[in-house]
Amino acid sequence: MANPEAFDRDFGYLLPFLDKVAAAASELQDPAAREELARLMADEKARWNRIRELLRGAEGSKAAPPATSGPEAPARTLARSSGDGINRVAPQMTGLTVGSLKQSR
Repeated sequence: MANPEAFDRDFGYLLPFLDKVAAAASELQDPAAREELARLMADEKARWNRIRELLRGAEGSKAAPPATSGPEAPARTLARSSGDGINRVAPQMTGLTVGSLKQSR
């Protein structure tokens, strides 16, 4: 089993960040974008909470995850494929970083 404490600090940053993004959804002018972002963030937070539970020793699901259908499926696929395309074509243009932003002393 993974050491759950090894991830506590990361979850301490991640979950409040997800909350901030979800709160920002209410400030969007476009109602469709506002609703989509709120839904995406709710799904994302639920996923990360489940990941945290699994790392802490929760039982895994024996059943396969339900297939996503309905209007949200194409949007989710489009968002992921668009992001993947950006990272494949021009990874430096995204401005994303990996690792600590603080300089070690």
